[in-house]
Amino acid sequence: MLVEVLDEIGSRLAQSGIEILRGPQTAPGKKLVYPKERHAELFGHTEVMMFSSRSICSREVMLAAPRLRGIVNPTIGLETVDLAAANELGVIVGHGATSENFLGMAEATVMLILMLMYNPKASEEVLRGRRQRPKPTANDAWARMLRGRTVGLVGLGRIARGVVERLSGFGVNLVAFDPFVGQDKAPAGVKMTDLDTLLRSSDVVAVLVSITPGSRGMLGERELALMKPSAYLVNTSRGEAIDEAALYRALKEKRIAGAALDSFTVEPLPDDSPLRGLDNVILTPHMVGHTQDVFASFPPAAVENIRRILRGEPPLYCKNPEIIPAWKQRLARLAV
Repeated sequence: MLVEVLDEIGSRLAQSGIEILRGPQTAPGKKLVYPKERHAELFGHTEVMMFSSRSICSREVMLAAPRLRGIVNPTIGLETVDLAAANELGVIVGHGATSENFLGMAEATVMLILMLMYNPKASEEVLRGRRQRPKPTANDAWARMLRGRTVGLVGLGRIARGVVERLSGFGVNLVAFDPFVGQDKAPAGVKMTDLDTLLRSSDVVAVLVSITPGSRGMLGERELALMKPSAYLVNTSRGEAIDEAALYRALKEKRIAGAALDSFTVEPLPDDSPLRGLDNVILTPHMVGHTQDVFASFPPAAVENIRRILRGEPPLYCKNPEIIPAWKQRLARLAV
């Protein structure tokens, strides 16, 4: 699907008279690192560069593009782009942070929370004759209501705020941890707290962070041990946020009740991953929020981002608006 999105973006830009240079083909499960001997060929005359989640935009790549005005990713994730280098060099960065993207992920996150609470997998096993129908008693029922539970949000960006909106009618207690968001900036009804308190108090922990040096591996053995044995973990952000081996052990040993995972350290998830053998985990192949709506939104957003950068305007969906003054200075130097 990503290839089709890139093809559509390239076609729309070419129709506008913009010259397109396509790089090497990427492959699922591998990150493309551009060989230095091709840097001049690929980036020497480039004004805007587009990278997907499968291709690495390093500082060296940026330095190899003396005419570089900006970087664009068609999707929302920018973990393959060295944002620190872009900020330092005054390079503006646009991405596909469309409402269809983050609200679709918010809907999907709520869906996974409810699937963990109500466990439709168990119902399917009853229908297929692999499990006895539970007796109508509290001890035998597997489902639990979400009402009255505490949902902890690790990260309070656009997706998390969409989750807050969608859970507003469920009667839940909402707590959040985000080192960049104070209580005065939190949505109504959300209590900001530290990560350890969130993990200890939550019945459901939803991981909704972008990957930075500070968030990579932020949930490890120690953090998972703080969660309640009855608690569930949902990760619809990036696999790198969680120590996958530690999570496997916590799930296998039933130190937490279960998890729903949409992303993994290695993607696609290897066939021999031990996660596949667990009965208390829901696995989706990093596409739980990939709706028709979101893929339709990517090409026009990317094209508009690129056109604006070429006109000297900030992209429609800008990841680093704080560097716009430095970016303007870079454009002035390029004009000279």
